[in-house]
Amino acid sequence: MAELSSRAGYPLVSVLTPSYNQGRWLADNLHSVAVQTYPHIEHIVMDGGSTDESVAVLEVADPPVVWRSEPDNGQPHALNKAFAASSGEIIGWLNSDDAFYDARVVADVVDYFERHTDVDVVYGHAARITADGRIVYFVWVPPFSYGLMKMLCFLIQPAVFLRRSALEGLFIDESYQFAMDWELWLRIGRTHRFARMNRVLAIDRLQPDRKMKTWLPVLEENRVRLGEAYGVHMPWYYNLVERLYYLCTRLGGGRFAFEVPGDLAFTGRQDSRATIFKRQVFSRKAKWPAEFK
Repeated sequence: MAELSSRAGYPLVSVLTPSYNQGRWLADNLHSVAVQTYPHIEHIVMDGGSTDESVAVLEVADPPVVWRSEPDNGQPHALNKAFAASSGEIIGWLNSDDAFYDARVVADVVDYFERHTDVDVVYGHAARITADGRIVYFVWVPPFSYGLMKMLCFLIQPAVFLRRSALEGLFIDESYQFAMDWELWLRIGRTHRFARMNRVLAIDRLQPDRKMKTWLPVLEENRVRLGEAYGVHMPWYYNLVERLYYLCTRLGGGRFAFEVPGDLAFTGRQDSRATIFKRQVFSRKAKWPAEFK
């Protein structure tokens, strides 16, 4: 465990957050890190010069976080700036509208790393929530398969942690403005071991300005380039794989509806466990209200 040795016996975990005009959710993000039971975390926020309440939120963060607010060249650039300012042996990437799931996430992740010294990337399942923090459904993710990764980016980015040593000097390839996380998993996955923790680690917020809804043309261009660099492809049976994957994410996540803890690290009114389970397993997404999509 020499690689994970640190003062007081706890490896430093660096949580990196790029942010721009998402002050509405930034406080939830900061809170989810601040309430972690793990004692050795640095939270670094690189804000792109927001004109909303983001700076005011950062100024009163308790405990204080490391942050700067200045123009940048977009999310990949902000992430690399945060990475350059960090010194943790374990890296987490938490976008400003996302959050950790409960207060024990980081402690459990570090424990997993320390018990599995051959693992370089640890990931888990995630909860998709509405803009105001209501759990919609859980996303079950499969054990790691590089072959599947070349078809689908199935990891939920805020639910991934990695050893700094696995990055080999390069964190985010800034030429990918959308699929930067997909490129990172493909690059590391060729030579490093990924492992899944069978628990929910983070939330993914369904809010109207998220990139998934507004940057689809950029995603397609990035996908073509990933095909050239890593063999990403859409075989004739791609639609079948995608549908089976979606079915697995819904059915596999059903158990988590009955395991919602009392110490959620994000805020929001929650439905009953039975209601979440019913929506998770039995309701059709096409009939959900707009806020659930």
